[in-house]
Amino acid sequence: MSTDDFAVRAFASGLGILLTFFDDLEQEFRTFRRRAPCILLPFTLKAAHRAAAGRIAAALEHEASTGIEPPYHSRYHVAESVLAMDLLSREAIRLGLIDEDLASLGILAMIGHDLGHDGTLPDTPRLEQYAAAEVAVLTTDLGTVAGDILRQVILATAPAQVPQNLALSRAPHPTPLDTISALANEADVLASLLPELGWDLSDLLAQEWAEHDPTRAAGARSFAGRQAFLLLYANPSPAACSLGLDQVIARGLDAFEPDGAAALDLLPRADAMNRYRARLNAIPA
Repeated sequence: MSTDDFAVRAFASGLGILLTFFDDLEQEFRTFRRRAPCILLPFTLKAAHRAAAGRIAAALEHEASTGIEPPYHSRYHVAESVLAMDLLSREAIRLGLIDEDLASLGILAMIGHDLGHDGTLPDTPRLEQYAAAEVAVLTTDLGTVAGDILRQVILATAPAQVPQNLALSRAPHPTPLDTISALANEADVLASLLPELGWDLSDLLAQEWAEHDPTRAAGARSFAGRQAFLLLYANPSPAACSLGLDQVIARGLDAFEPDGAAALDLLPRADAMNRYRARLNAIPA
């Protein structure tokens, strides 16, 4: 299924779409991860931004060619984030929250949002600041206004910004920049919010963090850590809700019951995962 097929299904709904939409998306991501990584340029990316997108993508490829590519923050992650931003921004356009120019810049920002990522812990906005600076060099031809937007959206992907960005997007009259910042946060983790692929990505993130902080790495793949992650995004942006992401997250949270995340972490992992997945599959989609 192509990106445009997903978008058509999204636009076809007035109040949101069935969870099967995200099941299909998850399968598409899994299929993509079995191929060589590449950065797709969605149709929503405007022609005026495509040359800059190509330069950023080339910079990502150059980084990967050096052999330094983190397990989680890889080109696969970037590609998934770009597709997620495309889907979310199309819905935001449909809802009248942003225009096509801002959507295109949001996609461009997601192509470059992890440029230079070295796999270290996200305790400061150092990585986002570096990516924003590198993208600025590669997009000088787009002008000052576009450059300022790209910088703000990339800086908005810092994990510490997530609660504020999502809250602003749900305010009575969010600004377009509030909306695109929240969408950037959601696009950054949408693949990880999916019920099956999310666990695999948590394992990759744990591998990435293991040499820096083994305790935190273990927490990333724990049931308690997964629950805390889902709770952070449990009240998503209006565009994400319109697509049904809130239902996907709610289903993932409901699957922790009746045992509870902490109780599952006390069990052998295989047994705990079997219990969680059985509960997840029993919840109507």
